[in-house]
Amino acid sequence: MPLITFSTSLSIEQPAGCLDALTSITADTLGKPASITMARLQDGQHMTFGGDSESAASALFEVEGIELAADMAESLTTQLCEYAESLGIPASRTFVKLASVPRGMWGGNGRVY
Repeated sequence: MPLITFSTSLSIEQPAGCLDALTSITADTLGKPASITMARLQDGQHMTFGGDSESAASALFEVEGIELAADMAESLTTQLCEYAESLGIPASRTFVKLASVPRGMWGGNGRVY
């Protein structure tokens, strides 16, 4: 049940396409079905990177899920940075935060997993 949140200073012209791409990248990389992957977009955010909000766009990806495997972190980070670059956001202005949630501390569909 991964959740990916994409916060960016850009205004995303096609949010549905962005959410679809994030769902695919996350589900495929983590080996989870897209049907249990949630994506959230927070575009047009007021953000700075290195104290600079003017020179270029910036991005923060936050991925949370039950017992995320550390060996997938590198691949997921690379793919998300590449996706940010495809939108015009330099990888050098992109952070990826990965959080593993212990089993029993994530719920949905009326139950805890």
